[in-house]
Amino acid sequence: MFWSKRPETFNTPRQIVGNFKCERTLQELEEFPSNFIKTSRYNVVTFLPKSLLLQFTRYANIYFLCIAIIQCIPVLSTLNPFSAIAPLVFVLGLSMAREGWEDYGRHVSDNEVNSTECIILKTRVPTISTWAELSVGDYVLVKKDESFPADLIVLSSSIQSGACYIETSSLDGEKNLKPKSAILESQELYKEIETYCEDAIRVEAQVPTQNLYELDASLFLPIGNGQQKKFQLTAKQLLLRGAFLRNTEWIIGLVVYTGQDTKIMRNADASRVKSSEIERIMNILILGILVVQITLSIITASFSSAWLHNYGGDSWYLEYTDFQPNLLSFYAFFSYILLYNTMIPISLIVSLEFVKVFQAYFIEQDEEMYVAQRNKFAKVQTTTINEELGQVEYIFSDKTGTLTCNQMEFKYCIIGNVLYGKEQSNTNNPVYNVDLKRQQTTKVHPESEVFQHSVFNFQDAELSAILKGEGSTGDMPINLNIASQDGKQKVTLSKQRNLIEEYFFLLSSAHECIIQYDKNQNASYQGPSPDEITLVDAAARLGFQFTGASASEQNFKILGKEKKVKLLKSFEFDSNRKRMSVIINDNGVIKLYIKGADNIIKDRLLPDQLFLNEIINYLDDFSKIGLRCLLMATRVLSHEEYQEFDHAYNNLPDNETRASELEKLTSNLERQLTLLGASAVEDKLQPLVPETIADLLKANIKVWMLTGDKLETAENIAKSCRLIQGDFTVMRLAVPSVEECKKKLGDIQDTYDLCIKENRKKSIVVEGSSLQFVIDNEDLAQAFVSMAKDCESIVCCRVTPKQKADVVRLIKDRLNKITLAIGDGANDVNMIQAAHIGVGLYGNEGMRAVQSSDFALGEFRCLWRLLLVHGHWNYIRIAEMVLYFFYKNMIFTVPQFFFSYFCAFSGQSYFDDWYITFYNLIFTALPLIMRGTFDQDINYRQYCQYDQKEEVANVQRKQEQYLRLKFPSLYYVGQNKTIFTIPNYMLWAFNGLVHGMIIFFFVLWITDYEIVQNTGESSSLAPFSLTVYSCIILIADLKIAIHTKFWTWFNFISITFLSILLYIIYVIISNFWPGTMMEYTPFTMVGTPHFWLSIILIGAIIGGLEAIQAEIIREFFTDPATEILNKVKVFEHNLNKWVENQEKIARQDSFWAGIYKQKEAVDEQELVRFSGSQQ
Repeated sequence: MFWSKRPETFNTPRQIVGNFKCERTLQELEEFPSNFIKTSRYNVVTFLPKSLLLQFTRYANIYFLCIAIIQCIPVLSTLNPFSAIAPLVFVLGLSMAREGWEDYGRHVSDNEVNSTECIILKTRVPTISTWAELSVGDYVLVKKDESFPADLIVLSSSIQSGACYIETSSLDGEKNLKPKSAILESQELYKEIETYCEDAIRVEAQVPTQNLYELDASLFLPIGNGQQKKFQLTAKQLLLRGAFLRNTEWIIGLVVYTGQDTKIMRNADASRVKSSEIERIMNILILGILVVQITLSIITASFSSAWLHNYGGDSWYLEYTDFQPNLLSFYAFFSYILLYNTMIPISLIVSLEFVKVFQAYFIEQDEEMYVAQRNKFAKVQTTTINEELGQVEYIFSDKTGTLTCNQMEFKYCIIGNVLYGKEQSNTNNPVYNVDLKRQQTTKVHPESEVFQHSVFNFQDAELSAILKGEGSTGDMPINLNIASQDGKQKVTLSKQRNLIEEYFFLLSSAHECIIQYDKNQNASYQGPSPDEITLVDAAARLGFQFTGASASEQNFKILGKEKKVKLLKSFEFDSNRKRMSVIINDNGVIKLYIKGADNIIKDRLLPDQLFLNEIINYLDDFSKIGLRCLLMATRVLSHEEYQEFDHAYNNLPDNETRASELEKLTSNLERQLTLLGASAVEDKLQPLVPETIADLLKANIKVWMLTGDKLETAENIAKSCRLIQGDFTVMRLAVPSVEECKKKLGDIQDTYDLCIKENRKKSIVVEGSSLQFVIDNEDLAQAFVSMAKDCESIVCCRVTPKQKADVVRLIKDRLNKITLAIGDGANDVNMIQAAHIGVGLYGNEGMRAVQSSDFALGEFRCLWRLLLVHGHWNYIRIAEMVLYFFYKNMIFTVPQFFFSYFCAFSGQSYFDDWYITFYNLIFTALPLIMRGTFDQDINYRQYCQYDQKEEVANVQRKQEQYLRLKFPSLYYVGQNKTIFTIPNYMLWAFNGLVHGMIIFFFVLWITDYEIVQNTGESSSLAPFSLTVYSCIILIADLKIAIHTKFWTWFNFISITFLSILLYIIYVIISNFWPGTMMEYTPFTMVGTPHFWLSIILIGAIIGGLEAIQAEIIREFFTDPATEILNKVKVFEHNLNKWVENQEKIARQDSFWAGIYKQKEAVDEQELVRFSGSQQ
């Protein structure tokens, strides 16, 4: 049964009582939603009304419904109502069928989930139940590898410490295991199950939110005499519905959120509906056409009124029963509204949907965007903006994991003022063999060895000697004393050896990594980020092995000796804090270990640090070669200091201010630090990133890199990936105040003006704090955008996730240009969602970016083909498809308009009702859909596997190089909106008007008063109409054939068989259809010369006009670059044919060598011509 949820008051925590014995009352069940999930929208009863209501949220469908209603009124319409109802029903039926099929899938999924079995603990006996039957306050037993049926508070686990491990790949895509743990008190309390039965536990939890990683709640446990003790709960105790239990035999949890209140359902937003710029312009044009339609109807009705007043009374043959000219002309207005409604294409929207789905399919099947390393093809999640891929002007890219591999290699470490790692080697031999023992579970596998995928080439002979107790420099005195504020606790690092050991112990302790085992019991570190895993792995390989942890303890093997410390607190890294810290009790000494970004840690150090200057100098050098650097620091706390902090931590408020209060509390503690050293990690560029960015810049796409790295690191990464090239003038904006920002922008403006004057390429590197000044100040924002819009590239460093999204909106809103954001991590989600087009990469940081995106790719290099190939094609396909739709409807409507003169403006239809019905739905639909799916202005084929013959392979490589050169130069077609424009629409509409007039008056001229039937009769309406209609079908297909640049069998079949042949078959059928306008007409007409003369002459005339028009446009309006590229295309086609013929004639190496020399010579000439035209 599905109970409705009673609204919860904002800021009022929900009260949850857990009890094994009690059954829930109806009132308790109604307080919270049940765990029954319903993602489907319809059922058998509601499908028809709800889906119909959804379809009529589209204005076009409302319009055609009104047309169908008017057409059902006999006095207003001369048409059969079926001719209006059938197309509407067809379009609505297709959309509703798609909607129903998708909802059926949701029903199947809902039933499968709701009927999943789980174990509920009731009356001391485990009871098998279903997920749908769970209620808030139930106790649930979940076993290893099972999914959590609701959001649970973990009370106990099979691991003695209360720890458990979950996998949240179904929620955020992250396959790394996440540690969770019960608080020790509930873990201990569970040993006596009856205790729960006698005294119920209670939870106060915040109202449901979307944040997957947040929980503000308190647990009240019985302590006897009816008393309860309060314990603070955090996200560490929250097990999310849909996540899986791993590496833990079982857990017992208390249900805290069910059904629609669970985190996963709160994040299950409705599908984002995006519309492209072409669609927005198209809607405006449709409104304009509607105005024209009404205007023409008014004009025609006025002529009808004039004719009726002048001649209607004398026209006895019309047999008016009640002659009222004004009323009849009023009726004529609605009649012509019906006749002219063909100006608005009813099947345009559904045809566009089909085409975009087909385009998405071919994007997803494109083998050249397949990434074997991740086994991922491209994925399209939003099909409505396919054409905008060809109109992008700004790309905003994350760096780590997007431009780089996000596979870190430990390169250097600075400990004190000594640099280690100068002896890089290609060996993979660690100083100490890593031997991890399984500490998390009750089973121990001494034979397990670490199984790491990370690259480890770190080598330093002196460091190795020191760690083995042999190095002479290890005894170098440093005399570093680290004491608590009251001086009662102290750590003395007298020698370099002691500092090294403290440094690497920090690396092995200050992290959130866990150890995961595969089916062969091979162990590997899993953590929230590759950086973290790399540092823990490096420490382990150097003898400081983290071997496991529980909620209150960490285990190590330090230089071969076992060691345990108490884990008191752990504060995870996030993009705003930019640091991570732990508090441990090491043999009675309470230490705070912290690592983080240099600009964050540096401001939290005690004054007069021994090693600070040397370390900062090293970091500056590392940043110049693009390494990622972190500082490591520590602090010793007295027991009183920690107890004071722990008391404040346990008494944080249970409301929306908890997170901010916790940040203040930890921020105050993470100060007065002592610097130990730094690390430098390398993140290599992904394959083909420099080439891809270079081509994107050639395509006049402005590329912005947004990263959290320091300025020097970001700038050097930008240079290595050719975002900043050698001939670029680089301007930097990194200032501490608004006033200096204004002054610096003025200086940059002067440099910018000089670059414009001298036609130099330019780039701006801006630091995060300066960027915030720009975002917050309207004048600074205007000045910055005015310069940034013309820069080839921008690098934003030290930016937060919020700033990334703000930068995207800054350009999107102020410049009204198509923007694309690409990233791979959760910190890129805001940016991805802010852009017109969001692209997520399958990376090492989970699936949050992919899940939030419109398109998903395996690597950054795939963006080249997605934009420059598919985007370019899809813009042309969609733009010309929409224009062609308006054209073919115009050519069909024009004869109706001119025929009104010959029927005394009486509202008589020129065409048979069935012919009107099938024109858009069948006869002209499929050729256009095929063209919108397959057409290519230049065919691109990248040879995934070259021919075995070296000679042919060389030709293929040469082709590939030239094609890669050409596509960036053609991208301007979409950027400049050269096809779908108001002038182009007017041209196509004018073509439709002229072609419609030619067809109507030419057929009229040929058949007017001529004997066209074997009975000696002259032409009547039916033969006249059939001839015109046949010419329209011919010209519609001829037009699409002329404009098709890339022919496939699908195009040929759609025109010849699915359009022309279908029309011929229908004409034959209509000849025998009794009671219709066309009865016996087709067979009569095909036996007359007038019919064939009309078909041949009109086809020749209009075909000739199209050729002349195309030549005029090509001569006077086409960009020279396009013309040269078209000639190169023809040249390559001919060359390929020639090479194939020569291969058949002779295969001698000398002959082939001559061929390639000739080819290279011709190629160089074409390139010179092309480069000259571009300049």
